Amino acid sequence: MRTIRGRLTFAFAIAMGAALVLFAGIVLSSSRRSAERRMQARVLNAAELASRIIEQGGTGVFGGVIVSEGGQPNQPLLSQGIRRLLGVLPGYLIVSDSLRVLYESPPVERLSDRDRSRLARASIQAFSPDSAAGFLTMDSTRLFVRMQFERSDTRAPSLRVLAAENADALQLHRLDLFTPILVTLPLIFLLSVIVAWGLSGANLQPVDRLIDDLEAIQDGRSLHRRLPVESDENELDRIAEKINAMIARLEGSFAGLRRFTADASHELKTPLTVLRADLERAMGSPNVASDQLPALEEALAETARMADLVDSLLTLARADEGRFDIHRERVDLDAMVRDVADTASMLGEGAGVTVTLGEVVPLVVQGDPVRLRQLFLNIVTNAVKYTSRAGSVAISLEQRGTDAAFIVQDTGLGIAAADLPFIFERFWRADRARSRGGERGGFGLGLAIAQWIAHAHGGAINVASRLGRGTTFTITLPATRQQ
Repeated sequence: MRTIRGRLTFAFAIAMGAALVLFAGIVLSSSRRSAERRMQARVLNAAELASRIIEQGGTGVFGGVIVSEGGQPNQPLLSQGIRRLLGVLPGYLIVSDSLRVLYESPPVERLSDRDRSRLARASIQAFSPDSAAGFLTMDSTRLFVRMQFERSDTRAPSLRVLAAENADALQLHRLDLFTPILVTLPLIFLLSVIVAWGLSGANLQPVDRLIDDLEAIQDGRSLHRRLPVESDENELDRIAEKINAMIARLEGSFAGLRRFTADASHELKTPLTVLRADLERAMGSPNVASDQLPALEEALAETARMADLVDSLLTLARADEGRFDIHRERVDLDAMVRDVADTASMLGEGAGVTVTLGEVVPLVVQGDPVRLRQLFLNIVTNAVKYTSRAGSVAISLEQRGTDAAFIVQDTGLGIAAADLPFIFERFWRADRARSRGGERGGFGLGLAIAQWIAHAHGGAINVASRLGRGTTFTITLPATRQQ
C-alpha cells in the first residue's frame, strides 16, 4: 500500500472494521441484556405464579399450603392437585422448606443426579431474602435462578419456591441478532471498502493529472508550460500555483544558462579560429626553430579540441532553445551507412580495430542528412575509441517493424550497469573510459548530441552493455515506404 489511494483505503478499512466491531459489540451486548431481563421476568413470574398456586390451594400447616395427610417420608408432601398445577409451569421448579425438598418439576427430574442434587441444595442453602436471584453453573448447563420466600403463620419452617431457566440462550452466538450481524457486517465492510477505493480514486484524479502534467514538463524543454489552476480554494490548486512559480524561476534560469552557453560559444569561435590560423602559419614559417615545432603542434591540437568543444556546446545550446532547424528530405540510409562504415574502417586502422559491415537493408527515412551522418559517426567513433586493439566493431542496418534500426556492436571496455542511466548526460564519462592510457578522452557531449538528433527525428537510442564484454548501440528511426 504505497500509493495514497491504497493508504487511504487501508486506513478507511481499519476505521470501518473497528467501527463495525464496536457496533456489533454494542448491539449484541444490548441484545444480551434485553434477553437477560426478559428471562429474569419470566423466571420471576414463574416463581410468583407457583407461590400463588400453592397459597390458593387451601389451608394447612404452612397457612395456605395443602399438604397430603399421612404421607410417607419419601413421598411428595404436596397434594396431587397442586403438583399437577405446578407441572404445567415452564422451566425448572422446586418447592422446599428449610429442611427438605417438597416438590420437583419434570425438567428437574430429568437432570443428572449430580445436577439435581446441586439444584436441590441451592434451593435450601444458596439463597436468602436479601439475595434471591443469581446464576448457577451446572455440569450440563447454566441456570438463572430466582427464589420466592413464603413465611408461615405458624412455627413450621418457611416455604421456598425456586424457579429457574436455562441461561445458555444468553451466550452471544445463540442470540437472535448474532447470525444477521455475522452475515451482514462483513458484506457492509466489503461494500464500504469497495466504495472507499472508488471514491478515493475519483478524488485523487486531480493528483494523477498533476503528475501527468509534471511529467510532460520535467524534460527541461517544456518549461513554458504551466499547470492548470482552477481556483485557490483547495490544496491541489495551491500546490499547482507554487509549482508554477517554481517552474517560472527554473525557466528563467535555464533560458539564462542557454543564452550564456550559446553566446559564450559563439564569441569563442572567432578567437579560436584566429588562434588556429596563427598556429598553422607559425608552423609553416621557414624561420621556426625545430625545437619549437612540438610545442606548436601541441598548441594546435589543443586549439582544435577546444574548437570542437565550442562547436558542440553551440549545437546543444541552439537545440535547447529550439533555434536549430532540421531540414528534412529523403535520405537513403543504406548508402549513408556504407559511407559511415568506410569512414569507421579508416578510423579503425589507426586504432588497430577491425570494422565490419553486416547486413544492410535498403531503407529510406525523412530527415536531415547532415545531422543523421553526425549521429551515426558519433556512435561509430565512440565505439572505435573505446575498443582495445585487436577488437572489432560491427555495423548493420535492419528493419524492425516500421522502423529502421542502425546497430553498432563492439567488443570494447563495456559500461557498468550503474553507469548506463547517465551515459547520455552532458559532460558525463565513466571513469573506466576516462582512464584509458595514452589517449585523450572526449568531452562527454557526443552521446548527448546523438540523443538530441535521434529525438529530433522521432527516433530513439538504446544501449546494452556489460563491463568488459562490449557495448551495443541501437538507433531506431521511423522509416518511410520506398516509392
